[in-house]
Amino acid sequence: MLYVALVWRSFEEVYMDRIINFLIALEEFVSRTLLVCVVLLVFFAAVGRWFGLPVAWSVNIAQLLFVWIIFLGANQALRNDKHIGVDIITSRLTVQWRRLSELGVLALVSAFLVFIVMYGVGLSIDNATRTISNTSISYFYITMAVPVGCLLMLATTLRKIQRLVVNDRGPSHGALSESSDDVR
Repeated sequence: MLYVALVWRSFEEVYMDRIINFLIALEEFVSRTLLVCVVLLVFFAAVGRWFGLPVAWSVNIAQLLFVWIIFLGANQALRNDKHIGVDIITSRLTVQWRRLSELGVLALVSAFLVFIVMYGVGLSIDNATRTISNTSISYFYITMAVPVGCLLMLATTLRKIQRLVVNDRGPSHGALSESSDDVR
């Protein structure tokens, strides 16, 4: 049994960090690509309109892509601790109470994200027959950005909870090493 635990721990330390880093890089690449597509679509729509050849569908597709950018970006901001935070109370707490309050906030955020994922999928299914104006694309693709983005944020939040709990146990019980700081 101890052998299985050691093998799993080695797998987790080596491969899980690589997998997570790959997924983070993929998410950032997709976000950047979508942003470039939005800029190009809006640019071509503006140039087309200037020449008297409006491309009505391009703005709708740009809006679809922008919704995805918002939720992918929200996950990246959460992962990198770039959301706005008010620490007037928590800055006065001891380290242990600060960690406990952070754990409580992350638990509440996780519960909220689970709620949004569950109802977001239902909303997306309800909107599957609705089409985006001037296109034959289902509105499902816009509304699915909400549950997918919240699912990504839930994974990020659970990873933060895991790190808080592991770091609370101290180095003798498997805290993340300094070399794993590159995993966000």
